[in-house]
Amino acid sequence: MKRLFSIVIVLLLAACGPSAEQQRAAAQAAAAAKAEREASEQAVLYQRNLDTGDIELAAAYGELIMARYPRSQAAHQIAPGFAAIREQAQAAKETRRLEALWTYQTSAVGGGTQRTATIYSEDGASPHVQLVLRQHTKWGLSVFLLPGSDMFRCTRCTATLTTDQGSTSRIAVTKSTSKENPALFIDDEKALLRVLESAKTVIIEVPVSDGQRSLKFSVAGYQPKRLVTP
Repeated sequence: MKRLFSIVIVLLLAACGPSAEQQRAAAQAAAAAKAEREASEQAVLYQRNLDTGDIELAAAYGELIMARYPRSQAAHQIAPGFAAIREQAQAAKETRRLEALWTYQTSAVGGGTQRTATIYSEDGASPHVQLVLRQHTKWGLSVFLLPGSDMFRCTRCTATLTTDQGSTSRIAVTKSTSKENPALFIDDEKALLRVLESAKTVIIEVPVSDGQRSLKFSVAGYQPKRLVTP
């Protein structure tokens, strides 16, 4: 009799508790509330980085919200303007990439101070070639192509300069007489600098032993203020 009474009590308690469907609904509600809290926290960080001008980090938080909490209130709030933020972040990332292609150095050379800005060509051929912008307190401005080994086949000749803007021109070049530094100097340095201030890419076609070689440089990240008279 006691055993039967215990079974009845258990059954009655079970009948009074939440059903399986109610338990599922409660779990879903708890998960939704948790997601809303987390999305709200990410939205705070999103806005904070927007306010401080860190577009790339703001976009990263925005991407997380949109991917992980797409139905949240935070996602609905940032959605209208997020496409523009994403584009700005992508543009900022590309700017950083292009700027990183350049190397800037300042050093004491030849009894003066020298600043250089250098970038490698992207044609993938060997030897590698650098475009070098050099400003020296005594020697002034020089612009030249510096290969990894002697490759240029002219003493004084012309090269072809083409930009992404569609302009093509012939430029005078002079090869260095130094065996240790077989550079090809561009005679009109200031003209090339003017090109770099507006061009995104330049291609310089130069004479080499087997004909011509086209050297492509992605110059959009050039920062003129970093190459000033020391």
